[in-house]
Amino acid sequence: MIYVISLITGILNGVFASGAGQILVVYLVFIKKIDTHEARALSVSLLSISSIFAIFGYMNFVDFEWKYIIVFGIISAITGVIGTKLMKKIPADILNLVSGGLIVSLTLYKMIGGK
Repeated sequence: MIYVISLITGILNGVFASGAGQILVVYLVFIKKIDTHEARALSVSLLSISSIFAIFGYMNFVDFEWKYIIVFGIISAITGVIGTKLMKKIPADILNLVSGGLIVSLTLYKMIGGK
């Protein structure tokens, strides 16, 4: 089962560049019964690797603006560390509730006609 989930999350991350982490977290928390905080950390770690490899695929047909990538990369690294420290202080049930709410909100927005 872990191979199938890995395949799905890798493809989703490469195609959509989002959402794959939520699938992996749901699998790890509810099927594998891993602690929510550990599942989120594992998800970020694995999808970071998947994202790095996806960059090589995108480089074939996308002209990257490297100055933006560098600036966003630095900001993302700093805020990622801050977010990790905050995440450890938030109870698992609240993390799952907020995460689910964000996914539902995005889904509704896209269904109603968001771009």
